[in-house]
Amino acid sequence: MMHWRWTTALLFFVLSWGLLAEPKLEKFFAQNCVKCHGPEKQKGKVRLDKPLDVLFAEEELLETIANVLETGDMPPEKAPQPKDEAVADVLQILEKRILAQHQDNPLKRLTRDEYTHTLHDLFGVNFDFSGLLPPDQVEHGFDKFGESHLMSPHQVMAYLKTARFVTERLLPDNKPETRHWDFNASHFHGSKNFATGGGGDYRDGDDYVLTGFRPYRSNLHFSIDPESHDQFVIPAFGVYRLEVKAHSGKSNEGEVIGINLGDGRHPTNFQMIRRIPMPHGSKGFTLQLTLKAGDQLAFTFDSARVPGRSLAKKPHNGPAMRFSHMKVTGPLVEKWPTHAMQVILPKPDMKPGELVDHLALLLTQRPLTMEDRAAFVEIATRRKKAGASVIAIARSVLIALLTSPHFIYKAESPELTDVELAHRLSFFLWNSVPDTSLLNAARSGALGKDPSAQVERMLKDPKAGRFIDDFTRQWLQRDKVDDFGPDVRVFKNVRRMTVDSMGREGRELFRHLLERSLSMEHFIDSDFVMANDRLARFYGLPAVKGDAFVPVKLPKGSERGGLVAQAGFLKLTSTDFATSPIHRGSWILKNLYNENIEPPADVVIKEPDIRGTTTIREAILKHQELESCARCHSKIDPLGFALEFYDPVGRKRPEYRHVEELPVQRDGTTFTKKIKFTKVPIESAMKLPDGREVRDLPTLKAALMADKERILKGIIGKLISYAHGREVTRADRPYIDAVFKSAAKQNDSLRAAIHAIIAHPEFGRK
Repeated sequence: MMHWRWTTALLFFVLSWGLLAEPKLEKFFAQNCVKCHGPEKQKGKVRLDKPLDVLFAEEELLETIANVLETGDMPPEKAPQPKDEAVADVLQILEKRILAQHQDNPLKRLTRDEYTHTLHDLFGVNFDFSGLLPPDQVEHGFDKFGESHLMSPHQVMAYLKTARFVTERLLPDNKPETRHWDFNASHFHGSKNFATGGGGDYRDGDDYVLTGFRPYRSNLHFSIDPESHDQFVIPAFGVYRLEVKAHSGKSNEGEVIGINLGDGRHPTNFQMIRRIPMPHGSKGFTLQLTLKAGDQLAFTFDSARVPGRSLAKKPHNGPAMRFSHMKVTGPLVEKWPTHAMQVILPKPDMKPGELVDHLALLLTQRPLTMEDRAAFVEIATRRKKAGASVIAIARSVLIALLTSPHFIYKAESPELTDVELAHRLSFFLWNSVPDTSLLNAARSGALGKDPSAQVERMLKDPKAGRFIDDFTRQWLQRDKVDDFGPDVRVFKNVRRMTVDSMGREGRELFRHLLERSLSMEHFIDSDFVMANDRLARFYGLPAVKGDAFVPVKLPKGSERGGLVAQAGFLKLTSTDFATSPIHRGSWILKNLYNENIEPPADVVIKEPDIRGTTTIREAILKHQELESCARCHSKIDPLGFALEFYDPVGRKRPEYRHVEELPVQRDGTTFTKKIKFTKVPIESAMKLPDGREVRDLPTLKAALMADKERILKGIIGKLISYAHGREVTRADRPYIDAVFKSAAKQNDSLRAAIHAIIAHPEFGRK
């Protein structure tokens, strides 16, 4: 009741004040905006001479107007400029209007990752739904946004197919038989035996040897019959234990084995599911994998130095991975009935209504409405009358619930209930449903009064790794670092597993700051980097032992440290052979400042005349001359050009090395594709819109550090977007400011920021 009265009072005040403010707003638009956005001309298809009630109905337009006025992007530089006081008044009017009419967060459904983790936490079974559920649409950098969670007929059918897949495996009719298979070098096969024409693998006595990886996906797969090349096939869904004897040869460092699903005879279709670091001197490994019927396994030498080549032509003198024996055991059944079966059917003789109530509460933690409950009970009753077994009845009810909005969509009231608050917190930090401890805290009222104890417990739980991995994957686009190459003809000493390590560095920095309660300032600059053995070698740092990341102190004069100095970011924002200042600059604005710099969809951007330009800089400066491009590029380009002294794989360089692929040439009986290098000086100095010059990485970091408050608020905004499943707007500024101030009292700690986000009243609102 108090919340309703407060909201009504605020709305009355804003609307009353708005009536008084309308003439001031209309006058401002008429004097400063209507010339380009009025009856005669509508740049960007924006018209501001409409009645204010029409303009106020477009929240996105109000956001845009407020943003361009605040940053000084509008009116254009050449136009007469309004007084600062007038702009401040208009911004105040717009902000009050945006706050008053801010809409509730749209309905959100579970993402594919959340669906996967939820089923694991409820039933203790690992599922891979990548081939069953479609990938989630990304909006403004994240896949959690309710506005993108529309449900198409195709998705409905995908959820139904997935639910059937799940229930058949959670509730099998019979206990699966655990079997054992032993394989040695006589059972092993490689890609060189097939149409790929050779891939650097061969049998050597009691070992089968892999020497390369690319270009043929050289691999080891195995068959039950030594005389047959038919690949071994997993017979039934379940957990399988793999005991592999393997060691590296001619190597003085750790190596990496990849485990893939797919037919080894057609390795281009592999799905990599696990990478196994092999410390120097290791003799093998044992692990457990959840596999389904029909899966085929193949091993690759992922840390191989050179592309695979047929060894029939010349011997291989570099490092190799030697496999001698493998034992496969499964499906493993620790007890029968399984844990999942006992969770689903705690009693063998449950009545239809009892079964529905139990499963609904298990999956959703809230009772069904009477109408919905009756529908599910009817399903169970009909199946029972038809003579179905208890297992079959439970399958039918479980399928119905798993495909219902009660499970697929998140329940959120305008003011979250205590249980709904527990779910929001759990989906934020664990990407899954709450556990018993969190639910008990919610139901007792303790969570709503002070969530800090539960937040600390959850951050210390291994499941917090899901949040760290998923948030950094989306925020930093880590999964796209290895989208190309590197081309070995150009970057001869950059190994593919080094690139893999580049993609992990951002996650490990986030993890380190979170676990040690360190300052978010380290995202801008730091005197250390997170590195493993490969990345330490790549950066020229003191040696690190093993594949695990540890903090490494930077030597005096090093330019590394912070996100923009990471090789993964520098490679992500490049193409095969060239850097991209525009991609680098826009990434910084989007992901550190949290600025929305997407051009309006209806703006036609004319291509500039770049004839006569000889460098990237000249071409982009030509681009800036266009009025439609200048506003964004004046902010983007200086940030990107300051990083031009780092090449497409993140190494320091003194000059450009332009790469040109020449036409294919015939050399006797072979065809070769040669490349040509051209060296060009780097001109990187540019001025930011406020006049500050940036010319290299140190001056860029200095500029970013000067904007520390804006950037930390930008990062906080990203965390809030992820936690709430929506884009942050100007209406969220008080929320962001409060979190920033709270974290600032604890040295801008990332951990403190997350605590403050959750403790804020807005976290408990839809």
